[in-house]
Amino acid sequence: MREHRCNFKILFHLIMEELSKIPALRKTPCTKQCQFSMDVCLIACGVRCAYLVDAVTPLDPVRTFSSLLQNLRDKSAVFRDVVLWIDSTHLQTFFVNTRLFDEKTVDSSMNPTFVLLDKDLTVSTLPPDGLTEVLLGMHVAMASRDALSFFFPDNLTQVVLVPLAAVLVDYPVAYVPVSPDQAVFLGAEPLDVYEVASPLDTVNPSTRSHDFTFLKFSCPQKLADICPQLSQAHLVQRLHDIFTLRLGIIGASVTVGHHTETLDRVAL
Repeated sequence: MREHRCNFKILFHLIMEELSKIPALRKTPCTKQCQFSMDVCLIACGVRCAYLVDAVTPLDPVRTFSSLLQNLRDKSAVFRDVVLWIDSTHLQTFFVNTRLFDEKTVDSSMNPTFVLLDKDLTVSTLPPDGLTEVLLGMHVAMASRDALSFFFPDNLTQVVLVPLAAVLVDYPVAYVPVSPDQAVFLGAEPLDVYEVASPLDTVNPSTRSHDFTFLKFSCPQKLADICPQLSQAHLVQRLHDIFTLRLGIIGASVTVGHHTETLDRVAL
């Protein structure tokens, strides 16, 4: 694996500086700018495969994020492995590390466990229909075109988009809706909730390091008792195995938190 030798703090401040130059982003609250900058840093440094942008919401995400990424590439070669994937139908944008994505396409052990959101919560190691085709299409597109921005097919429904997002952002558990129209998910279902964090002190060197949570996902608690790959011990160990190595590139460590909760419904 090629190391970028990332200086996380320098890259963080570089992104913050570039955000201040873009009218569509400069008025975003500082806390949101910091969150966005740290998440994009983790992509550029190869800690995460993808980040689904949720901290900033420009009116024209394609133009705004493409401009930002081009500016970052002009300032640092670390960003040359980063591209954008856009779901124009639902106005969602992913920053994707192409190197880590390519590793996913050749190593099936990196696939999540898929949980079909039917009444039985059926578990499968096989991706749902259509997902593999989209992932292969992404691989071909990024290999054949030198571009900053790529677009998902317009006809994708939540049956593919929800597990696709899980694969991209490194969730070890991927939910699969049973239909494009399913609106209620896991209501009143006890959940194991996992949070992956790292002490990333980037904003003020005089302050103490704080844990930045960069991954949070859930799994129906009852599945932990019947599926070894969804047990708390297995998932915690898997997360440590993945992120200890990746975070080591930037000299950081990983912590994995776990708690249980029950919600009226889960937003996907």
